[in-house]
Amino acid sequence: MNYARLLFAAFGALIVFFAWGFLTEGWLLRKEFAPSAALYRTADLQMKYMPLGLASVFIGLLTAVALYAVWCGAASSALKGLQFGLLMGLFVACIHPISNLVTMKMDLKLGLLTTLTAFLGWVLAGLVIGLIYKPIAP
Repeated sequence: MNYARLLFAAFGALIVFFAWGFLTEGWLLRKEFAPSAALYRTADLQMKYMPLGLASVFIGLLTAVALYAVWCGAASSALKGLQFGLLMGLFVACIHPISNLVTMKMDLKLGLLTTLTAFLGWVLAGLVIGLIYKPIAP
């Protein structure tokens, strides 16, 4: 495994992941959160916890890059990253946002939109991982 590239790919995916999250949930879908506002912290409290969230997502992405490195073998590429992102996106969408929709008093439209954005966010993260991660040459 190329450890320097693992870190670099995780950092690149982190940037894309947070940019996507800000664009979609922080900007485009902001009004969709209003019917479920009681479920979420206020913006100022969210910022208080942001360092924990940032560290958590980075560790998760670093773990995903390590899984990708084993999965892709010696052939990392944009296509492999896209395939990995599709698999991770499907996994995450089925585990996290849909389970939140089931267990929380969340608006159906918001639940479905966050499921879609989580899926697409992981597709983009996988693509970036595939573009950045390069195995050590034999």
